[in-house]
Amino acid sequence: MIVNVPTPQALNDVALRLYFSAWSSLIYIRAHFDETFPPGEDPRPEKGDWAEEWSEYIQGYQPEFQAVCSVIQQSNELALKARICGVSPYLLLLNSNPKFSAIPGDIDFSELRTIDASDLPASVNSLCNKALSDDYVRTYNEIRSLRNKIAHLGHAGSNFEPDKLLEILVDQYIELWSDRAWLTDRVNFASRTGLAFFQDGKYTSAAAEVMYELPLILSAVKKSAFKKLFGIEKTTRRYLCHACVADASVRYHEVDPVRCRTAYLKDKSTLHCLMCSADYPVVREACGTDKCKGNVISRSEHAECDVCHSRGSEQSGRGGS
Repeated sequence: MIVNVPTPQALNDVALRLYFSAWSSLIYIRAHFDETFPPGEDPRPEKGDWAEEWSEYIQGYQPEFQAVCSVIQQSNELALKARICGVSPYLLLLNSNPKFSAIPGDIDFSELRTIDASDLPASVNSLCNKALSDDYVRTYNEIRSLRNKIAHLGHAGSNFEPDKLLEILVDQYIELWSDRAWLTDRVNFASRTGLAFFQDGKYTSAAAEVMYELPLILSAVKKSAFKKLFGIEKTTRRYLCHACVADASVRYHEVDPVRCRTAYLKDKSTLHCLMCSADYPVVREACGTDKCKGNVISRSEHAECDVCHSRGSEQSGRGGS
């Protein structure tokens, strides 16, 4: 019999782990530059005061960008295989011409040839209910071609721009996982990397890692894609999620109450968080803290009184037990 037959869940899980590995690599390349060369009025490094330094910096990172390109393609292929596997895992063996033996014994699925990468988009469109968009297929083939050049020649023959790779990743998620919550996935998969070994909740945590990235994440996603990725307009006013702030408040990371807002008003009395995907009841009352114009307040289990969702200010005299 055939053993070690893949499941769509397992294939998709690895695809997402690879996806967020590529994303994290690109975000930290930018974050490390910003730590040494702080952004000016124009936060775009290629347009600001450090344009020459940025150009030299990303030139030195071209080998890493090539590795990221290869990871993106591997993520794409596994995600498409997961879709086909959802119909039947044995469809992955089309055109494989396996050699069978008259001697009884198990056959390991992983040792059988599966559908070629070049045939995956057409196979998905033929075998699955939801077809892939033309734009996605075009980008898939471009990335596949670059990955093949890297694999066979050691270089892609062209330079990579990190913003372009991030844009490709945004479009990839929208195409392949539109039914999932991006920021929730980001935290989930940050807690499943090798570095998660050190995430004890006291000195570091997955939420702290993602909160550190958040300003760069939000600026990397263009207005046209923001709503597709997060379900809200980029200009929608966002608020602090007390639960996520608590998870991210560790020894080595202090949450910025202005730049780390992950929640929005779902309706007048409900706040929804993009990071933890939870809903929280709120009241619309003016914050009692001087100079804070916030008017979204709720009781936080992490404080002994009500807390403002704009700056995290505790509301003395309100909501105490």
